[in-house]
Amino acid sequence: MNKHALLGLLFCTPLMAGEPQLKVLVQLLPGPAVRVGEQAQLQVDVLTDTWFTAAVSLPALQLPGARVEAPGGEAEHLTQVIDGQTFYGMRYRYRITPSVAQDFSVPSLAIRAQPGQASAPLTAHSTPLAFKATRPPGFAPGEPLLVAEGLRLSQSLSTSATPLKVGDSLTRTLTLQADNTPALSLPAPLQVAIAGLRAYPQTPAIGNLDDGRGTVTGGQRVDRWVYRVEQGGHYQLPAIRVKWWDSRNQRLQVAQLPAISVEALASSDYRPTFSIAQDLKDLGQHTRWQLSRHALAWSATLVLLALAGYLGRQWWPRLLPLWRHAWATVRRVCRQLRLQPLNPRREKDFP
Repeated sequence: MNKHALLGLLFCTPLMAGEPQLKVLVQLLPGPAVRVGEQAQLQVDVLTDTWFTAAVSLPALQLPGARVEAPGGEAEHLTQVIDGQTFYGMRYRYRITPSVAQDFSVPSLAIRAQPGQASAPLTAHSTPLAFKATRPPGFAPGEPLLVAEGLRLSQSLSTSATPLKVGDSLTRTLTLQADNTPALSLPAPLQVAIAGLRAYPQTPAIGNLDDGRGTVTGGQRVDRWVYRVEQGGHYQLPAIRVKWWDSRNQRLQVAQLPAISVEALASSDYRPTFSIAQDLKDLGQHTRWQLSRHALAWSATLVLLALAGYLGRQWWPRLLPLWRHAWATVRRVCRQLRLQPLNPRREKDFP
């Protein structure tokens, strides 16, 4: 080997050794077997032996028969040793919730990143995975299916007045929280009609629960029903029952809330809102008629005055001397009769 070839090899070796690596490791949690409605996680570790100079580009994942939530802004920093070499990277999680019982195949994901000291962005591919979703026992076909690691159900009642009377309202609030379950998977509680109470269901408040650091830990659903008392009597808001599958203990459980009893008094002086609508309408029509009649009278007077002023313009020069002569005659007669003036301030008019 000549000295030029040896010198070129010496220069190329550091460059080859300095080219960074990009690795992608994937894992399904809790494993390859899940229940329908249970949230599984596809854990994706993106690693390099240098550092990242830009955000990692993650592809979209779609699985027919399952709801998939892409990783949000949260990511976990990690360090791993692979074959004696230290790698640094980020951990991302796809959340997968099967809605049907079937086999699922997770394809290979192409992940693009820019490690430090790399001459260009690098692309690495993950290993394809598969899992199977089965329906938990104890649920009939078409029955709402709720799978969670833990569940909490609570209720509260507020009233617009105490004691309740006809025309007053009461609000029942139900709060359902489930661990490791997306909020959109929480079913709506069953509510029945109650004679004598008119129900006004409010839009539910649905959102995710987190640990305060951006990591989603479950879901929450808050339902509110506003009832207006239409007639006095004793009423009972029905008990609430939620059946769910405990994925942590692998058993069927039921959460229940007791019924709520309320008493409403009949009020003779109460008039429903719609009953005064006609009275207000009649009153408004009467007011409009009175205003219209007065406005018409004032308008006619103004028109007559304007017309008289316009037509009498040419007569004012002739009528003014006559007016002065008449006024002088009145003053002379008053002096002869020695009449006292009605306005003391104008005594000079009657010397």
